[in-house]
Amino acid sequence: MGLNKYILFLLLVLVTWPVSAQSKFDLNGYISNMGQSSFAKDAGGDYQFANDFTLHNRINIAYYASDNLTAHVQFRNQFVWGQSMKQFPGYADEFAKDRGFLHLNFNWWQNSNNLMNTQFDRAYIEYTSGNLELSLGRQRVNWGRTLVWNPNDIFNAFSYYDIDYMERPGSDALRAKYYLGTASSAELVAKLDSVNNLTLAGLYKFNKWSYDIQFMGGYVKGEDFVIGTGWEGNIGKVAFRGEASYYHPEESFADTTGVFLASVGFDYLVNNKLTVQWEFLYNDPQTLIDIEQSPSAIFQAPANSKTLSFSKYNLFANFSYIVNPILTANLAGMYYTDYQGFFLMPAIDFSISSNLYFSVMYQYFNLELHDVRSGSNVAYARLKWNF
Repeated sequence: MGLNKYILFLLLVLVTWPVSAQSKFDLNGYISNMGQSSFAKDAGGDYQFANDFTLHNRINIAYYASDNLTAHVQFRNQFVWGQSMKQFPGYADEFAKDRGFLHLNFNWWQNSNNLMNTQFDRAYIEYTSGNLELSLGRQRVNWGRTLVWNPNDIFNAFSYYDIDYMERPGSDALRAKYYLGTASSAELVAKLDSVNNLTLAGLYKFNKWSYDIQFMGGYVKGEDFVIGTGWEGNIGKVAFRGEASYYHPEESFADTTGVFLASVGFDYLVNNKLTVQWEFLYNDPQTLIDIEQSPSAIFQAPANSKTLSFSKYNLFANFSYIVNPILTANLAGMYYTDYQGFFLMPAIDFSISSNLYFSVMYQYFNLELHDVRSGSNVAYARLKWNF
C-alpha cells in the first residue's frame, strides 16, 4: 500500500469517526448491490456473455464549522467482481483513473477476478457571506440546462449510459459566486485537471420573460476559447430548455476550425402520471467520439464537453409512468443518424419501503459499424438502501 493509500485511509477514519458524536456533522448515503449481464454476438454469430456484480457504498458528509463555513466530503466504495475483468485487459487500471488535479481514486487491491476501489468525487470547503459564495476543492460545477447532453457543462462531462453514478463527477476547482438579485448571479470558476490544464470561465445568469437565461465564456483545458448560452422556461404547459456552445482553438484563433454544439429539450407532464421528455443534440462532426476504432467508447464518459456523441445528429425520448405510488415504469430511447443506430432502455423502479428500492434496467445498442449491423445488450438488477 503506497503513501497515497495510507493518507486515504486516515482521511476515511477522520471524516467518519466523529459523526455520531458531533451535532455539527451530517451524514447520509446508500448501499447498493447491482448485478449486470452483458451479451453480444461475436464474428461467428455466437453469443458471448459476461456477468458482473458491484457492491456500492456511498457516504456524504458535511461539517458545519460555523454559520459561514462548511466542509464537504463525499466518496464511494466499490467492490467489483465478475468476468469483464478477464475479458478486458487494463479494466482495473481504467477503473482507478482520475481526471482531477488531485488523484483521489484508488484501487485497494485488484486481480483477475475482482477489485476494491474508493473514489472521492467531492472534497471541498464552502464559505458564504451575504451574497457571496466561495468554494475550494473537488466539487460539482454544473452549468448544464438540458437533461442528457450539456454543451455548457464545461467542467464535468458525463455519460448518460452510466446508470450507477447519479451524482456525477466533480472538478478540482476554485469557485466564486455572487448573487445580484433574487434570480440573477455571476460566477467565476478556475479548474486544473490531471495534466495541469487550466479551465477558467465565467457565467452570468438572470431571469427575463419568465425564462432563466445564462451566458458563459472562458478558456477550456488549456486549448480552446468558449462562449455559450443556455435557457430554461415554459411554452404553455411544456417545459422548454436548451444550451449552445462555440469552441475555438487558441492556436488557430484566426481560422475557421471552431466547433459548435447545441441541445434543445422539452418536458410535458400528462395527468400527473406520465412524463414525456424529448431532446435533440447537434455535435460538430470535427469532434465526434471515435467508435470505429474503439466501440467501447460509447459507454465511457466523454473526454470533454465538445465531444458529447459519436453522431452529428442525435434524438432522445423518455417516457416515465407512475403506475402506482410504489411502482414507476420508464422507457428511454435514442437515435443516431450517422450509424443508423438506436439505443433503448426500459426500466422498472419499485419502492419496497421509504428507503429501500429495487430496479431492473435493460440497455440495447444497435449500430452499423464497418457495414456490419451489430447489437449489444446489458441487463441490470439493483437493490439500493438509502440512509
